[in-house]
Amino acid sequence: MSQHFSAPQTVHRGWQIFNYTAMALAFAALICLIVVLGGKWAGGTPWPGFNWIAMLAMPAAFFMMGASVLRSVAIRRRL
Repeated sequence: MSQHFSAPQTVHRGWQIFNYTAMALAFAALICLIVVLGGKWAGGTPWPGFNWIAMLAMPAAFFMMGASVLRSVAIRRRL
């Protein structure tokens, strides 16, 4: 059995920013979704921009996080 021990790979600054942006988009979409649902539950009419932010930011964050996972898998396979 081969034992390959490698040092942890450092994440490049660009990918760190990419990951933090995906996390911020997901968090913003979640907050907007809570605002919309809470507003509708209270009987009000929330600003339509909250719907758009939630509809666009959540899928964008999902695809960005998926790209990050695929990149991590590709790096792991090269070790």
